[in-house]
Amino acid sequence: MSDSPQTAPPGAPAGSSPIHAPRPSPQDSGLNLKPSGRMPAALHLDSEPGARTIGETRVENAVFSCRGVDVFYGSKHAVKNVSLDIGSKQVLAMIGPSGCGKSTFLRCLNRMNDTIPGARVSGEICLEGQDIHGPEQDVVRLRARVGMVFQKPNPFPKSIYDNVAYGPRLHGLAGSRAALDDLVCSSLQRAGLWDEVKDRLSQIGTGLSGGQQQRLCIARTIAVQPEVILMDEPCSALDPIATARIEDLIAELSKSFAIVIVTHSMQQAARVSDRTAYFHLGSLVEVGETNRIFTNPGHRLTEDYITGRFG
Repeated sequence: MSDSPQTAPPGAPAGSSPIHAPRPSPQDSGLNLKPSGRMPAALHLDSEPGARTIGETRVENAVFSCRGVDVFYGSKHAVKNVSLDIGSKQVLAMIGPSGCGKSTFLRCLNRMNDTIPGARVSGEICLEGQDIHGPEQDVVRLRARVGMVFQKPNPFPKSIYDNVAYGPRLHGLAGSRAALDDLVCSSLQRAGLWDEVKDRLSQIGTGLSGGQQQRLCIARTIAVQPEVILMDEPCSALDPIATARIEDLIAELSKSFAIVIVTHSMQQAARVSDRTAYFHLGSLVEVGETNRIFTNPGHRLTEDYITGRFG
C-alpha cells in the first residue's frame, strides 16, 4: 500500500476539506480508484497520517466546532484527529462498527471522558466559540448545556416529578414551586410523557416501562434547558413501538435543540438525521447530508458498511 495520503474521489462534495496539507492528485499519489470513483476500502485511514475526511466537516451556525480531536485510553488511540461541526437545530447521526470511536467522540462533547481513568483528550472542542477545556469552564454547567441520554434508561430512584425537577433545583432554574411545577409539566409534555404520567407524578420513576423511562430521562435532560442533546444508542434496549416514539420525539426536539445520536441502526440514522458521520477505526471517514451518505457515499468503507458488507 502506498504511503501517500488519500485524496478526495472525483465527484466528492465541493466542501471536502483535508485535515492536514493539500493532497496530490490521484495520478501523483498512485491511488488506484475503483470504477465507482470511491476510495478503495483497502486503504486503512488509521495507518494514513495524512488521511482526510470526505465531505464538508464545517457547517454554518455551528453549536460545536471540533478540530483535531484525539482521544487516548492509556496507550490505545481511540479517536484520531477528528474535525467536525455540529449544527444548530440539526440531528447528526454517528455510525460505524463497534469500537470505531463514535461513542468516545460523543463523550468528548460534555467531558464525560474525564470520568474514565487513563483517558486523555487533545485538540480543540468549542461550544458556542468557548473552549470546553478552558480553565474558566464549569463542568457541571457544561453538562447542563450539553445533556446526555444513555443507551440504558437510568431514571433516579425518585418520583417521576423529582426526576424531572432534579436539574432545575440543582441549577436554580425555578424561583418558586409554581415555576418548578410549570417546568416539570412542560418538560414531560415535550418528552411526550405527560398524558401517561400526569396522575401519578408521585410514583417512582423506575416503575415505568422501558420506553417511558427513556422518555422520562429525556424530560429530565431538557428540563435544564440545554443547547445540545447527546444520545448514545437511546433505542437499543427498546421495542419497535417505543423506538418509534423516541424517533418521533427526536424529530420534534430537533426544532429546538442540536442533537447528536450514536446508532448502530442504519434505518434509524436514515430516518432521524439531517447529517451522518461515518467512523472507522477511530477516524472520521466521511460526513455529509444523510441522503447523500446513504445513496452516494464517497468512500468504499462507507459504502461497505451501510450495505452490510461488514460491521
